[in-house]
Amino acid sequence: MVTMSEYFQVAQEKQASDIYFSVGSCPWLKIDDELHPLNTHPVLSKPEIEGLAREVLAPEQLQNFEARKDMIDACTIQGQGRLRVILSKGRGGLAMACRLIPLEVPKFETLGLPHILKRLVSAGSGLILVIGSAGSGKTTTLASLVNHINNSSQKSIVTIEQPVEFLHTNNRSYIEQIQPHDTGIRFDKLWHAGFLKTADVIVIDGLQKCETVSLGLSAAAKGLLVLAALESNGGVAEVLKNIFDACPFAERENQRRLLARTLRGAIWQHLFPLKGHPGFKPAVEILINDRVISHMISQPGNLHLVRPTMAAGRIKGMQTMHQALETLRQESLVKEKFISSFEDSMLAYYVYPVKEAF
Repeated sequence: MVTMSEYFQVAQEKQASDIYFSVGSCPWLKIDDELHPLNTHPVLSKPEIEGLAREVLAPEQLQNFEARKDMIDACTIQGQGRLRVILSKGRGGLAMACRLIPLEVPKFETLGLPHILKRLVSAGSGLILVIGSAGSGKTTTLASLVNHINNSSQKSIVTIEQPVEFLHTNNRSYIEQIQPHDTGIRFDKLWHAGFLKTADVIVIDGLQKCETVSLGLSAAAKGLLVLAALESNGGVAEVLKNIFDACPFAERENQRRLLARTLRGAIWQHLFPLKGHPGFKPAVEILINDRVISHMISQPGNLHLVRPTMAAGRIKGMQTMHQALETLRQESLVKEKFISSFEDSMLAYYVYPVKEAF
């Protein structure tokens, strides 16, 4: 039987980002956002997939899966890298999707991210949102920003991740990585836990949107720097609107003022496969919360003005997703079909009529 370590090695050699296992099928690899069957390997049975799961997951993790019928966690393949493992019940039994994670945190400069992000994380306090759909690189961006802080500042950093994917080692900063399911502490009690009270920086990833926003705003209001990932297919303005809409009406005004005061910036990112060689290029929408943006956030009915203000704010480091995509076209690093497809999908989330309700 082929081991998980051997599958990991094959995936690395083929520069795949993911491996998929299901009963009655050979494994599949995702390479540059396209799926390829691994026909050189046999069709998998239920016992074989269960055996692969036992190789990388502890018995208590598998017990939790049996109770919940789905599970997401991360593990290390010794000497090779890490895997984010998602278990679910497939048609024929157990199904498993594995995302390859390098042992070394990618350097900020190699990811093609806007340098304005370094300036944002140099702030002493406030909330920074990293927005994107599943697979858009949010976790990698957060890890890279943590790595930048770790190498440039003396901070106490606490990450709250479900699961913990990239592993950080202390350099100039002290880093504690927390996986809530492993601590036994209820999420709504985390803020009262001692390890958060000593932090200068909190990083939140992989949690529910309501939990992320609640903890992020509370921590930022108390003077901490908070980096938080939010899963969404919409742009920055749409996410701000969703945050307000999720609040009870009586609390919405306070939420607006708190967000206007604590938000430092937000990015919405999407990854595109490079043309002609492996790798990805990000397109990034960027909001910097200056006095003008802060006023729009704090006043009802003004969110429709955020996007045109971002478009006009390039001198400050802001840009809309449309501007980012036009830059991609000019660089000619990405196939036009991928850009056009993403633009079409944006219409369902990104385009709001200019009206007071928004």
